[in-house]
Amino acid sequence: MIRRYAIVGTGGRHDMFRRAIAGQYEGACELVGLCDLNDGRRELAALDTQRLTGRTVPTFAASDFDRMLAETGADTVIVTSMDASHDEYIVRALRAGVNVVTEKPMTTDETKCQRILDAVRESKGTVRVC
Repeated sequence: MIRRYAIVGTGGRHDMFRRAIAGQYEGACELVGLCDLNDGRRELAALDTQRLTGRTVPTFAASDFDRMLAETGADTVIVTSMDASHDEYIVRALRAGVNVVTEKPMTTDETKCQRILDAVRESKGTVRVC
């Protein structure tokens, strides 16, 4: 079964995930979406992915995160956005039934952490912190 990944946050930390999915693990993984606040970073990541794979990866503005989940059929979201925004994307992905891999720190305070823990309990999804 091929795992379908979407990445939210296309700054410096996303690169190792994107390149692994598009390169070394392309037989077992597929990159199905890239999402970011910054249009330039998002498009640069998409162009580099196309250069590596020959495939076009759909891109989404941060405001279209939920649409990305619905349209791409991602089963896992990798969160590499700014630390303070991790909880928002983690909770939304879990509520959509999507698993999450997130960079550390998982979040930035106890209130956000509790939101994530509650979402994990209420969903069938999982959260892994790298």
